[in-house]
Amino acid sequence: MAHSTQSSIWPSIDNQLAASEVIHGSALETLIRDNQDFHKLREEEAHDQLGLPPWLRVYWRKLHPDADYSGPGAGYPGSLSDLYEWMVDNQHLRTPPADVRDPADPRAPSAYGHSHKGPSKGGHYGK
Repeated sequence: MAHSTQSSIWPSIDNQLAASEVIHGSALETLIRDNQDFHKLREEEAHDQLGLPPWLRVYWRKLHPDADYSGPGAGYPGSLSDLYEWMVDNQHLRTPPADVRDPADPRAPSAYGHSHKGPSKGGHYGK
């Protein structure tokens, strides 16, 4: 019964997709659908003033499970809202071409986007 109470405080998947104006079939849609494990979040996060959607919080926590998620910022970096804006603006979540990426960055390209292949088409990150 606690599980139904926990899940009822979070928006439905349809409401989350609508709130972010998600393009059907985009990598962002897949990312949102893959991050609905709201049991990872604290109940009070549903009503805080951070402006971060719950799916992004879940995604961040999966990447950083050992962080301290208490206190006023709940453990999320301030730049996470910038990342959210970028994701909404670039819903295919393509990683930058190899010549733009930092070779010292040990992270693999996103599993949700597709690396750009071939010459740049102009614009930011080869769009």
